[in-house]
Amino acid sequence: MNSAPNQPNSTFNSQPASGTQSNPFTADLKGEFTSNFGTNTNAVSQIFKDGSFSGSGKSRTYIMIGVLVLCAAVGWYVLSGDEGSEETADDAATAEDAAPVAAPVAAPVAAPVEAPVAETPAAAPAAGAITLTAPEASASLAYDETQGSAMFSWEGGPGTIVFSRHSSMQPEVMRVKVSGASYSFHHPWPGQWFWKVESDAGGSEVRSFSVSAPVRRNVALTAPAVGGTLAGTGGVVSWTGDKGVAYYRVELNQSDDWSNPQFKFSSSGSQAQLNGVAAGQYKMRLGAFSEVSGRWEYSQPTSVTVQ
Repeated sequence: MNSAPNQPNSTFNSQPASGTQSNPFTADLKGEFTSNFGTNTNAVSQIFKDGSFSGSGKSRTYIMIGVLVLCAAVGWYVLSGDEGSEETADDAATAEDAAPVAAPVAAPVAAPVEAPVAETPAAAPAAGAITLTAPEASASLAYDETQGSAMFSWEGGPGTIVFSRHSSMQPEVMRVKVSGASYSFHHPWPGQWFWKVESDAGGSEVRSFSVSAPVRRNVALTAPAVGGTLAGTGGVVSWTGDKGVAYYRVELNQSDDWSNPQFKFSSSGSQAQLNGVAAGQYKMRLGAFSEVSGRWEYSQPTSVTVQ
């Protein structure tokens, strides 16, 4: 057998190897390889032409068969690759054709734009809303228990009347549900007041009224005079009275604490007579129970001597 070539690709070298053995393959086979693989530069053609295989015929036969098998394998691989590619492409096309086509998605429909609505002005008070009638705004009256109760009235039917000492109506002093359209306030005490009426139909305005202090009764001691003397039993005290007084009372006391005077003498007239008062220095005052204010009203104390 020929020795191994020195160059890696010497199998396809155009130079003949050593030896003079003739090529065992026919010219037809050589021509077939030449026509299939190209011009004179074809490597396989050169092998047969130059008789590079100078070993035994059997060895050359094996080698030639191996080359043919290798070429056939390469050709089959190339053809198989192309067919596989075509099949793959066909399969892909088939798969694409067979894939379900998604239904077109409808574009979102914009919500209709509503025309701006003009603001409606606040509704007028409904029919039957509360309207205050009496007393008038900022009315005033004097506290007088002889005159009866203060009357409050309105239009609009039943409601709840509310009283407060503040224009904000807080805190409330009194809240009364009324079945009619008027209310009788029994002698509101002196000071500034505010009131309103509420109902299902709405609330009224807030009005104010004021109550002045009751007018004092005009009474005064006339005898004895300041610093005078009178008998402890039988001595007479007199005064000038006023209308609107239920009765009078003369009080004597030796201290400034009038919560519990030592001696008291009552009368419905204009004088009172002492009885059983021990001798000594006293302070004396005159009290009148006013029907207007509903309480006792007193004169300034004076000094007296009881014998």
